[in-house]
Amino acid sequence: MKIFLYLLYPLSWLYQFLFWWIQRGITSFQLPNVLVISVGNLTVGGTGKTPFVQYLVRFFNTVYPGYAVTILSRGYKAEKSEVGAILPNGLSPQLFGDEPSQHKEMFPDVQVIIGRDRKKSFLLYNQIQSPKHIVILDDGFQHKALYRDFDFVLLDANSPFGNGFTIPLGFLREPIRHSKRADAIVFTKLTFQNRIHLDQYKKSLRKIEKTIPIFCSKFESSVWKVQIDQNLNYEPFKLMPGLKYFLVTGVGNPENVYETAKSNLLSESIRTKYFSDHFEFSATALISLLKEIQIGEFLITTEKDWIKIRTDIGFLAGLKRKNITVLVLMIQVSVEEDKKLESMLVDLVSTYEAKIDQASKI
Repeated sequence: MKIFLYLLYPLSWLYQFLFWWIQRGITSFQLPNVLVISVGNLTVGGTGKTPFVQYLVRFFNTVYPGYAVTILSRGYKAEKSEVGAILPNGLSPQLFGDEPSQHKEMFPDVQVIIGRDRKKSFLLYNQIQSPKHIVILDDGFQHKALYRDFDFVLLDANSPFGNGFTIPLGFLREPIRHSKRADAIVFTKLTFQNRIHLDQYKKSLRKIEKTIPIFCSKFESSVWKVQIDQNLNYEPFKLMPGLKYFLVTGVGNPENVYETAKSNLLSESIRTKYFSDHFEFSATALISLLKEIQIGEFLITTEKDWIKIRTDIGFLAGLKRKNITVLVLMIQVSVEEDKKLESMLVDLVSTYEAKIDQASKI
């Protein structure tokens, strides 16, 4: 094992050098007349960016109903990622990506734009001309090409820094010390079990930047039953003893999904099948999956996975034919220091409004 680590160590340094070299040559472009808030992370894998983006959208829709909100995403693995696109109403996750599609279904009135070149995509597809416009840059901490007014960095409370090394020796996209570029740190997926290490993690961050605001958040989850009909309606799932479940997911941290499902279903009788992150769920894969579901099992998956699975009409027909009940695990973020965070967001909007007002007088 030590020999393996010694071999990868130079590659980790090479990765850091290449990251620094590429970043130094990029000039940040400031999108005109918008407030840009980035939600990003330091590590590869899932830290809960999608539910936190949705947390921000809910806040702005509630507190600032007169504001337009845009979610700007790369659209990872989406067919339209290279050319860019604005998402229409109606699901096409293969074209636009699973997470952007999830955002659009949850917030139909929010503009969702994707593109590997996010500056180009925004300038090309933006349809909002209002001076009151907030852009949430999804997975934007390493996206230096766009200027941000505020950077949230999310850290998974289960293992915020991995083994402390960058790719390929560890899971860090960039060294921990780069967290000083953030305007706020948010620990996600906080539980009773991992809370005992929280003070230690905070001390590590305070050594890098003493005054950076640090927030803690946790997932509030619920299970919904899907009515396999034309509209795919949802209803709360009523727990019953003795049920068996088959958990299927393709996310960055499947074990976290398993633990969440177990706590919601109050059951140990959960078989699992994990796919790679952003798995496409082709027709072939779904046919195979249909054969694996045992008689009497309930199929449970995440909202992110269901967005893609539900577009296959043949699979839905198979579920209905075999009388298989589908359950979807819904996730929302709850921030412990919500008043402090909301106050910070209000101050951010106030500063933005003052700049817009001053610019209009020139």
